[in-house]
Amino acid sequence: MYLPMLTNAHPVRRYLIGQQYLVIVLTDCESDGEIQYQYVVIVYQLPPDANPDKLPKPVMAVAAETNDMVSEPDAYFLGVFPGEGHLNLGLSADWGDLGKFTAKALEIVAEHLQIAQAPLPLPEDKGRPS
Repeated sequence: MYLPMLTNAHPVRRYLIGQQYLVIVLTDCESDGEIQYQYVVIVYQLPPDANPDKLPKPVMAVAAETNDMVSEPDAYFLGVFPGEGHLNLGLSADWGDLGKFTAKALEIVAEHLQIAQAPLPLPEDKGRPS
């Protein structure tokens, strides 16, 4: 599975999509590669016997990406990692705004997974390590 190659990131929000998908929004993303990420949304499919302390393998991701070739300051590509490959949905300064990025990423995830229910924000777990 092809996903953003992160060396470090900070989880800031969690959502449930349908009853079987956990979405984690990451900020402060660090990458060793040419592509850098402002934000990344990672989607996990939760098995019926999910262990809350161990995440299953991710099934897809959406990212606000940039690289040295981007000539517009503060603009990011909207990259989708649907499981295999990578889709580029265009360049915009909107993807540098966490709220706009998260809303669009959740929309893409729900559409890709064919889930009509609105994402359910999960409460922050203060005892869980970031």
